[in-house]
Amino acid sequence: MTELELILVRHGVTDWNDGGIFRGHEDVRLNAIGIAQADATAGVLKDRVFEAVYSSPLKRAFVTARRIALPHEIEVREHDGFLDVNFGAWQGLKESTVKEKYAATYDKWLKSPAKVKFPSGENMKRAWKRVNSALRELLMVHGTGTVVIVTHRIPLKFMTTYLLSESPDDFYKVRHDPCAISIFKISGRDYTPVVLNDSSHLAKLRQPPSKDF
Repeated sequence: MTELELILVRHGVTDWNDGGIFRGHEDVRLNAIGIAQADATAGVLKDRVFEAVYSSPLKRAFVTARRIALPHEIEVREHDGFLDVNFGAWQGLKESTVKEKYAATYDKWLKSPAKVKFPSGENMKRAWKRVNSALRELLMVHGTGTVVIVTHRIPLKFMTTYLLSESPDDFYKVRHDPCAISIFKISGRDYTPVVLNDSSHLAKLRQPPSKDF
């Protein structure tokens, strides 16, 4: 049976990542370390032959994807399905501020994330469906070769838990650090993880973050 290699990559780091600030649909740019991380990721993937590279339209993801795609001389395909979750009123706020100002929702976010509706933002169940609908669409189009998706922390958690047959509430069991790589081999409905959250190629730039954020 034919097989697809699916490579999942989180965008490089931004000043908001480093500052513990919720990003969501805010179009935050990569910082200097984030650009270096994107280039290091491009380097470790340069010998593969890509069928396609998909990205969230947000700059931090798209620039990461473009730098990964550059050695392969292919265009990055933007897909709204891979946008970050819309954190609504949380966007632009530090996690410590959110914890104080939106205590009940924040507590639910930690304990039952699939049940959260962000104030003036997105419903997590709908976001889960949006992201994984885009993933299933991609899997129907590409049955073989190597395909890359560059997106954000929450969409990557959604896709990884889906591919591992876990529930949305289990997404804290997996993490995806900036510019880390996860790889799945996909054959029909068989999804086999090869590597999860590998950031070894970034070791010379900085250590992986201690916090999943």
